[in-house]
Amino acid sequence: MLSKKQYIQINQALFSLTHAYVARMSKDPKARDSGLKLSDCAVLMVLGQQQPISASYLSRRMDINPGTISLYVQRLVEKGLVIRRRDVKNRRIWWLTLSEAGEVAYSHIIQGTVEYTRAFLSNISPDEQNVLHGLLFKASRSLGFEWQ
Repeated sequence: MLSKKQYIQINQALFSLTHAYVARMSKDPKARDSGLKLSDCAVLMVLGQQQPISASYLSRRMDINPGTISLYVQRLVEKGLVIRRRDVKNRRIWWLTLSEAGEVAYSHIIQGTVEYTRAFLSNISPDEQNVLHGLLFKASRSLGFEWQ
């Protein structure tokens, strides 16, 4: 079992990684020029992996309340990156897919994410990277997240 200090250090490391990612996006010319926020990128990443997806499922999948997801989706619809279609059988369901521009944005986000993650993990060995991947994947599943 870890000590209290070690749990705090893990928490601080996770916060630092999140903060560094947000800071990187504000400094990276491609990310900055895209006009996308981190929340936009997160939604596009989930949509790109799981489309078509209902707005309510997206909300549950990302653990973000429906009102907030609605705002995120609306911003992406206005940017022309997401297409929202009402289900023909159940008018309460909205299906979300990426537009052609959304597919391009998704590709850029994925490529940037891979490059950035590869760069900040470069000082640990491939074996350590595999262990880290497995542990983070397992930890995220224990929080209820099932990523592809």
